[in-house]
Amino acid sequence: MVSSHPNRAYGLCPDAVTLHAAIAGKEVSARDALEACLAAIDDRNDAINAVVYEDRAGARAQADACDGAEDCFGPLQGVPVTIKECFDWAGHPTTWGDPDRSNCIAETDSHVVSRLKTAGAIIIGKTNIPPYLSDWETANPLFGQTRNPHDPSRSAGGSSGGSAAAVASGMSYIDIGSDQGGSIRYPAHCCGVFGLKPSWGEISLAGHSPLNELREPDIGAAGPLARSARDIALALSVLRSKPASDKESLPKKIKIAQLPTLSGCPIDTRYQQAFDRFTDRLRNTGTTVVQAQPDIDFERATEVMNLLVRAETSRKTELVADYRVRQQLEPATNNKLAERNAKGTALSHRDWLILHEERLEMCRKVAWFFEEFDVLLCPASAGPAPRFRFANDAASRTVQVNGNDMPILKLHMLYMLGSLLYLPACVMPIGDRIEGMPVGVQLVGSFGSDDLLLAAASAFNGSGVIQMGRG
Repeated sequence: MVSSHPNRAYGLCPDAVTLHAAIAGKEVSARDALEACLAAIDDRNDAINAVVYEDRAGARAQADACDGAEDCFGPLQGVPVTIKECFDWAGHPTTWGDPDRSNCIAETDSHVVSRLKTAGAIIIGKTNIPPYLSDWETANPLFGQTRNPHDPSRSAGGSSGGSAAAVASGMSYIDIGSDQGGSIRYPAHCCGVFGLKPSWGEISLAGHSPLNELREPDIGAAGPLARSARDIALALSVLRSKPASDKESLPKKIKIAQLPTLSGCPIDTRYQQAFDRFTDRLRNTGTTVVQAQPDIDFERATEVMNLLVRAETSRKTELVADYRVRQQLEPATNNKLAERNAKGTALSHRDWLILHEERLEMCRKVAWFFEEFDVLLCPASAGPAPRFRFANDAASRTVQVNGNDMPILKLHMLYMLGSLLYLPACVMPIGDRIEGMPVGVQLVGSFGSDDLLLAAASAFNGSGVIQMGRG
């Protein structure tokens, strides 16, 4: 058996890469690895509510088949994984957190589920989401609310909050989430795990639509959450829509830019200090870190992002509106952010083309920036995971920053580069804690530099494997 890991609360191995090697070497059985994850679910899921649907019989049959196989050893063979609830999994429900969809059974697999199956992963079940992915909190009337594994009074983030909480608490080695405006990155930061929003188009979102759309959506991306940067890299290699070119390795002298403070998105002082300590540690290794940012207007770029995101989700608006009527939820009023959302939802195709042209000019300027720098370090949020709060509408939701309430939608300024401009962005934990909560940092790279970004995250992390939350 693999020796015990002193910081591991659950699971036979600290991360998926280690587990896969142990299964391949017959040191660990896939069934034992699965049962360890199921034990974590039994022990913690009542308090955290990360996993909302399971197929234990199917998972056990898969694990036993893996242990009995003589060949056909896939890159995730025997590794227990979960998937965000909104991904279709043939023969299983895809509800999008809406009680009226509780009997909607997927007929085919989404792209990510198909790739996981082909790679030999053991799919345990599905993780929680907000209704139609429309909030920064993970709660819905069908499954209830997901809590943070490190402190159940805190938020796990959204919309991939169940994904991050499952990985952080040992219920799963890898989860596949989705990200349009920070929905992988924010929960990864809140729960202290690794999360990648890949370059746009790197992983297909086929089978991730309540309207069964065939097109690939603008801005949105599928991506993995895991316990280590190398697990993220492994998952990315499995999920890619097309084979990657030769993997990029870190240059011998990597040049890093640190994003200066943005007036439009205040950062909690304690978190800024932790962020600065992290960059100081990098400098102490001889790494070049300088304050710099792309030559774009972050306020305007964030506005463009909000408009284009709402335009992208405009077909889903009727589903959300109908859901809100059934749940007797009132819309936000007298809120400039809500007004901007409404404007984006009603955007004409002509106006979309104008905004898209503006976006492409920003993409060009950011490409020039990455000709000088390898990685841009950004905050992963405005502070540690906030207290869990109910809010009538995401546009009304606030977070505390230095004792003051700030609209949570201001966080889009931190996630804009990855979302609006198609860039890869990886959140990794940095070891510091604030009020007992883990915090992370966001690494952003040039379009298509996903592998280089993950190599950087692995190098920056040191030990490479997180400590899973015990609450």
